[in-house]
Amino acid sequence: MQRFLYNIVLHALAAPFLAAYYGPRVLLGRKYRRSLRGKLGHLPPDFRPEALPRPRIWFHAVSVGEVVALAPVVKAVKELVPSAVTLVSTGTETGQDKASEAIPEADGLFYLPLDFPAFVDRVVDRVRPDLFVLMETELWPNLVHSLKRSGAAVVLANGRISDRSFPRYRKLKTFFAPTLDKIDLFLMTTETDGLRIEAMGAPRHRVRITGNTKFDAALGKVPVEAEAAMREMFEISETDTVLVAGSTHPGENEIVLDAYRALTARFPELLLILVPRHVEKTPAILAAMQERKMDPPFLRSVLDKGEKRNGRKVIVVDRTGELFKIYCLASLVFVGGSLVPRGGQNILEPAAWGKVVLFGQSMEDFREARDILTSSGAGREVTGGKDLASQAEKLLADRETATKLGDAGRREIMRHVGCARRNAELLAELLKSKQKS
Repeated sequence: MQRFLYNIVLHALAAPFLAAYYGPRVLLGRKYRRSLRGKLGHLPPDFRPEALPRPRIWFHAVSVGEVVALAPVVKAVKELVPSAVTLVSTGTETGQDKASEAIPEADGLFYLPLDFPAFVDRVVDRVRPDLFVLMETELWPNLVHSLKRSGAAVVLANGRISDRSFPRYRKLKTFFAPTLDKIDLFLMTTETDGLRIEAMGAPRHRVRITGNTKFDAALGKVPVEAEAAMREMFEISETDTVLVAGSTHPGENEIVLDAYRALTARFPELLLILVPRHVEKTPAILAAMQERKMDPPFLRSVLDKGEKRNGRKVIVVDRTGELFKIYCLASLVFVGGSLVPRGGQNILEPAAWGKVVLFGQSMEDFREARDILTSSGAGREVTGGKDLASQAEKLLADRETATKLGDAGRREIMRHVGCARRNAELLAELLKSKQKS
């Protein structure tokens, strides 16, 4: 009954909204043009999953963050089950680009269809996976129903329920419980997440606490050799003092700019590398700098045209996919999505480089990483722009202490590595039992 009502709402209300949302963006801009056919249930023309051998494992990761968390899991699964065909779907184009780069073990890449029965059934009937692995928490009733109808085992991996979404999920327990009942295994990141998924209706005997695979992802991909190339590209020496502000959101960019201006009173040669979460917000950042009568920044995009930084002290990175490497240049890092109510962004990536990380009070989506880094001294919470400037000033003035704290944070992360392998072992075990049955 719940799924019947869900589909009525989906077709009557969601369909017109989606048409209004995607239509103009596809017709008037480039966004979603690559992914639209996939979202409507069409696989790439050169991708024929029905011809692939078994066992087939279909992994789904929504976007870049989930792809990053998935990469070490796929690698570990391939090591345990070399014969397995691994297929990866994403929900976004940036996620697809990241998957092609970060998951070389994937035997096929495609987009997850929108959760309309006609779309998901078309894809499931062609892929016919033996095992479907959903990263983190996206619960699509029609997709899960179609997968179970096809005979697939379904697993939620690296599962987490944020502080913001849990009250809503719990209120809708009656709606979500039938979908959760169809999931064979819940691999949750923390005890809190395990208790929350049970409160939503997940059968307790199917819940396992396996840790967060983002720890493996952060340490497993540190490209030490990339530092020299990044320094040359941005004309930054090892003696330069650099504040990197990563994954900043609207409302935070202005705070970072004001904090930077305050810091330059003591550190006149301080460099700022500002990496917005969404590059389309770059014009707003330029306008904010102009309002503050700051010198024009150096844009990452002009490097492609051969232009040099030539001493400009603010760099705005209007390109995606480079933030992780850029962290290697930092003397100190601020990670956004945290001074505005967005739940935070990935603070493990700069910590993996041995950097001290500053962040705001909204870290609900990364509470485990926050607690681990805070306890080691490598993570520090700030309450606003003045506190950001104040704490940054102390750390930049004592680089030796900052280095020691950053190293302590990296060691603490290493203690949590191994989550991807634990997830992979449980997936391999489930796949094996399914093949026997």
